[in-house]
Amino acid sequence: MLKFKVLLFAVFLTFFGFAQQTKIDSLYQIINTTHNDSTKVAVYNQIVWKYLFSDKVKAKELLDTSEKIALAANEKFGYNSVLGIKGIYYDVNGNSDSAKYFFEKSLEYSKKHKFLVHEEHTLNNLGMYNWNQGNFEKALNYYFESIRVNQKNPENKRGNVDASYNNIGLIYQEMHLYDKAIKYHLKSLEIRKKRKYIAAQIHSYNNLGFCYKELNQLQKARASFEMSITLSKQINPGNEYYNAIEGLASIEFREENYKKALDLYLQSLNRPQEVPMNAKEKINLYSNLSAVYVNLKQPKEALKYGELCLSELQLSSENKEYEVEVYKSLAQAYYMIGNVEKGSFYNEEFYNKTTQKFKEESAKSFQELEVKYETERKEKDLAQEKVKVAERELRIKNKNNLLLISGFVILSILLLSWLFLSQQKFKNKQLQKEKELSEALLKIEANNKLQEQRLAISRDLHDNIGAQLTFIISSIDSLKMFLTNGEDKIIQKLSNISQFTKETITELRDTIWAMNKDEILVEDFKSRISNFIEQAKVSLQGILFEFTCNLPKETSFNSKDGMNIYRIIQESVNNAIKHSNATKIEVVVSKIDSKIEVNISDNGNGFNTANNVVGNGLNSIKKRALESNCQLKIESNSSGTIVSLIY
Repeated sequence: MLKFKVLLFAVFLTFFGFAQQTKIDSLYQIINTTHNDSTKVAVYNQIVWKYLFSDKVKAKELLDTSEKIALAANEKFGYNSVLGIKGIYYDVNGNSDSAKYFFEKSLEYSKKHKFLVHEEHTLNNLGMYNWNQGNFEKALNYYFESIRVNQKNPENKRGNVDASYNNIGLIYQEMHLYDKAIKYHLKSLEIRKKRKYIAAQIHSYNNLGFCYKELNQLQKARASFEMSITLSKQINPGNEYYNAIEGLASIEFREENYKKALDLYLQSLNRPQEVPMNAKEKINLYSNLSAVYVNLKQPKEALKYGELCLSELQLSSENKEYEVEVYKSLAQAYYMIGNVEKGSFYNEEFYNKTTQKFKEESAKSFQELEVKYETERKEKDLAQEKVKVAERELRIKNKNNLLLISGFVILSILLLSWLFLSQQKFKNKQLQKEKELSEALLKIEANNKLQEQRLAISRDLHDNIGAQLTFIISSIDSLKMFLTNGEDKIIQKLSNISQFTKETITELRDTIWAMNKDEILVEDFKSRISNFIEQAKVSLQGILFEFTCNLPKETSFNSKDGMNIYRIIQESVNNAIKHSNATKIEVVVSKIDSKIEVNISDNGNGFNTANNVVGNGLNSIKKRALESNCQLKIESNSSGTIVSLIY
């Protein structure tokens, strides 16, 4: 609930303009001296905030007083404010049904009386309410609507739309749609820079740093966290400063600079008392410290912070997602000190929690697909209903025609013949319509079966194989802890197996991604390649990578062809990295006439294309090109290699 409280508190202060009037006695003085009911209501509402999170009885008493004055004086604007605060009051105290009722009543009231400022704030409240309830789609709709209403207000009365953009970014972040999250965090940051909101900019830079890190764009992530730290030092460093410190630490950890990561994590741990950590922050920090000490081969310290993390987890039921990593660290630490029994226990716990986590993520990922499937099923039901309607129409028409014939039996044979022909023609049309609807039904049913198969296969891949591969990586890392420095060759071999398994997980996720799409849009295709190139940049020094995609926005691929082209690009780049000694690798995707052309080039030492000995990589490229009916051309000499693909 913390994010909810902080945001709405800020919105309320901005709205009423009493931010400087902080002492309760001063606020009561205003109430006792003013004869303006509108001012009284506004001030009572301001005092409510002083008790909202500490004394719910007092807060409710003040709200009732404010509401009574507003209704007696027919003070509609103030009453609208009371409705909104009531919603917040009930939400803070865990009564979500009442909270929703008053938020919706406030929205209806603000629309009725055209109070745009209240309408905007209430839409934000409903956005936050639905976000807290896990209704991400509804929350996003309310935030987008609040931005639209904001633009209707005169410029001097517009609220802080940067907060809405920020919250949209955070929701996409929570949905793991990091590319979309970055788009809205940047919009929010732009506004905050113009208005010189230093504290708010710090939040934005931390959000961007987190998203870039999750996309493995570590240079951008590092720059964002460093900017957050720089800005934090201009004001009084608080939690966001230490969040940025931990963000930098996580980057150092990912780049295997464990000593630097440890120094940064300890800096966050030893923060001043006036900047306390909440339970989630403690759990996260202890878990990270345990992992760092494992990699520094200091098992006693790793066990110390691992146990501290478990102690905090027992006190907090809301942060169970951190169990997975701490079990892994504890397993490795116990193996290092020779306690195989405890090491095996925590390794098994790690496996169980990993499987559970994969299934939870899977359920969330497939929710959208299941909605799509339900929609297709409804379309099938609708088509069946259309067939029934057509049959009823045919029966009614037949009955009407018979009545017509009975009533006009004296008509000539010619007229009767005409009616017969007309009836036959109508019947033929109806039969044709029924045939078309039946074909549509068969097509929808086939699509539904295909979708069911996709869902089943994807779940099996994600839940079983994905979890097992993750467990294999953990087990290999644990085995390495047994070995001494004299067994470097074995350690290197295990590291290679672990890295290969990680790459296999990445390929598995890419396959599931493509499998569950009827078509791959150009933005999605471009994003996948960009992330792959960005990861290569981070992990390889001394090679310049360039990626250009000039495809029109409306371009799309079917899932098989899109995946094949993506894999050809991956394989070509990997071949250049491993075998060519290149210093520059370039990927260009463009549209020429009606064809899509892909060129992957490097300035390496090339290879003999006439040689009959062809590696697995080139065989894979040729096979994928053939599957998708692509024209493939590979040119190589001492100046480099060019792989050209026309689709």
